[in-house]
Amino acid sequence: TQHPFRTKTQKLLAGVNLVAIVALLIGPLFALAARSVTLAPLGGDGRGPFFSLGFYRHLFENPRESAFYVPPIAAARNSVGFALATMVLAVALGGMAATVLAGGGQRSKLKGASRWLDVLLMLPLGTSAVTLGLGYIVALDEPPLNLRTSPWLVVCAHTLVALPFVVRSVLPALRAIDPHLRETAAILGASPGRVWREVDLPIVARAVLVGAVFAFTVSMGEFGATSLIARPERPTMPIAIYRFLARPGAENYGQALAMSTLLMLVCTLAFVLIERFRIGEVGEF
Repeated sequence: TQHPFRTKTQKLLAGVNLVAIVALLIGPLFALAARSVTLAPLGGDGRGPFFSLGFYRHLFENPRESAFYVPPIAAARNSVGFALATMVLAVALGGMAATVLAGGGQRSKLKGASRWLDVLLMLPLGTSAVTLGLGYIVALDEPPLNLRTSPWLVVCAHTLVALPFVVRSVLPALRAIDPHLRETAAILGASPGRVWREVDLPIVARAVLVGAVFAFTVSMGEFGATSLIARPERPTMPIAIYRFLARPGAENYGQALAMSTLLMLVCTLAFVLIERFRIGEVGEF
C-alpha cells in the first residue's frame, strides 16, 4: 500500500533519494548519449562539441585495419537475432521448469525435490558468466555436440543466463492460480490440454511475456560468456563496444559511445514493456 508523504522530513528524504537516482543512474546514461552526438568525429576542427551523427554513420562502415570482419552495425543485427532465439528457448525451458516447480510445491512428497530444483535453476545468477562460457567451450567441443563454431553456442549460453529470470517471472503467476479453477474445468469435461489452454494460459500469459522480455534484454547485454564463445565474424553489441574501446583514437571512442547508446535504447524499451505488461507485484525480484 502506498502512502503519501505527509511530513517535511519524508518529503526531504524523497527529494534526496530522487536526486541521488538522477545523479548516479540517469546522469551517466544521459551523458553517454549526449557525448555520442556532440563529440567531434574524426576530421572535425576540434573547436568544441557540436551536434553530429557521424559516429552513428561510421557504424555502417568497415574500413581496412578495422577491429571487425563485418560493419560494426552488423553487431546490432547479431544481437537481435541471438536475443530472439534466446527468448524463445528460455521461455520454453523456463515455462516447463516453472510448471514443474509450481506442481511440486503443492505436493508434500515433491517439496524437497522442488526446492533443490529451484536452487539449481538459480545457479546461473551466482556464477560468473565467464565461467559458464568456459564450461560450454570445454563441454561442447567434440562430436556429436561440437558447437564451438556454431552461433547456437551463443544462444545456449544466453539461455542459461536468462533462464532464472523467466522462471522467477512465471512461477509466481502459476502458484497464484486457484486449483479449484482447474478442478471445475475438469469436472465440466475439459481435457488436461484444454484446461492448460483455457485456464492456465490466459492467467500466466502476461507473466510469460514479462519473462520473454527479460530474456531478450539479458541476451542483448550479455558480455562475459559471449566474449569467450562468439566468433570474430559474429560480434554482438557488447563485444563491439569492447573492441572499440580496446583501440586508441577518438573515432573508436565515439563509435563505442554510439553503440552503447543504441544498446541502452533497446534495453530501455524492453523494460518499459516489462512494466507495461507486469501484473501488480507478480514477477518482481
